[in-house]
Amino acid sequence: MPAYNPFRIINDPTLLDMIRDYSMDEKRIYIMAQFNHPRELTDAACRAVALLQDAGAVVMNQTPLIRGINDDPGGVLAALFDKLSFIGANPYYVFQCRPSIGNRTFAVPVEESYRIFEQARTICSGGLAKRARFVMSHATGGKIEVLGKTDRHTYFKYNQAADPEDLGRFMVYKSNPEAYWFDDYTELVDEGRVREPQDLV
Repeated sequence: MPAYNPFRIINDPTLLDMIRDYSMDEKRIYIMAQFNHPRELTDAACRAVALLQDAGAVVMNQTPLIRGINDDPGGVLAALFDKLSFIGANPYYVFQCRPSIGNRTFAVPVEESYRIFEQARTICSGGLAKRARFVMSHATGGKIEVLGKTDRHTYFKYNQAADPEDLGRFMVYKSNPEAYWFDDYTELVDEGRVREPQDLV
């Protein structure tokens, strides 16, 4: 709503009054916005975010990485992170675009997405703009964060998991530049067992 219809917030004082009543010091209401491009942060959108914050809500932002929309690390994604941080809407999650029917045109391979994400974070003007995490919401597994990559390996961790034993599980897979989704990684190298670096081959 803050992105596509900010006037629903600006022109409805009863909505803000409700948030003011129920967002208390000891238990805040969180609003998860979805701004995908800095151009969506119009004057009206920024005003709506400010009104939500003034009413006591905490505003966070999540966005999928979308081919042709925000896959430019310097000109778009870093600018989005910076502008969100300037208005106090914390960059929270950047999602790998799920390559499902209808989405495939907009999907970017995982490792290219991670490179774009990290480049954008290095360009950001301040630390508060760098807080986003790059994740996939896996239907059967849980929320999987892409932690890093080398020329040979890609590193993942379960932040949320359907199986409680997977919570926090760290996984090293052989790099796959053609992978669009977690299921495309098939060569597991390590699962968080302590090993010497020379063993990760």
